[in-house]
Amino acid sequence: MASRTSSANDNAMGATAVETGLRGKLREIFNRYQEQWELRGLGHDQMEAIARDTGIDVHDIYDAILDGTDHGTQYLSMMQQYGISIAQAGGASGPLMRDIVRVCAHCSSKSQCDSALAAGHAVHEADTFCPNAPVFDNLAGL
Repeated sequence: MASRTSSANDNAMGATAVETGLRGKLREIFNRYQEQWELRGLGHDQMEAIARDTGIDVHDIYDAILDGTDHGTQYLSMMQQYGISIAQAGGASGPLMRDIVRVCAHCSSKSQCDSALAAGHAVHEADTFCPNAPVFDNLAGL
């Protein structure tokens, strides 16, 4: 009987973890749609002003937010594994950092990147798939 109760408790805890995960994912989806809705409501002049203020091309803004794909953090994880700070890349709004973000956003090797990052091998494998690898190598002094 004790094992049955233990198993039921484990299942309840697992269900709670799954529910928490689902809630988090739903929040992410809602936030993405909220961002898309807000950006779609902006006029061309407003989008141009955002592009000027951030130094990011209008098309890159639309690509990054409105296409619904998630490609926002791989470069940060890659930089972390290389031991590179955003400050070393010229700051969050610097031209080098914008280039890193843009290259990552248009990269076609996202699944390979995710695998290397998850395995902790990104620094050793990046030169085989990452178009930002030379920049990361340079910043890390490799």
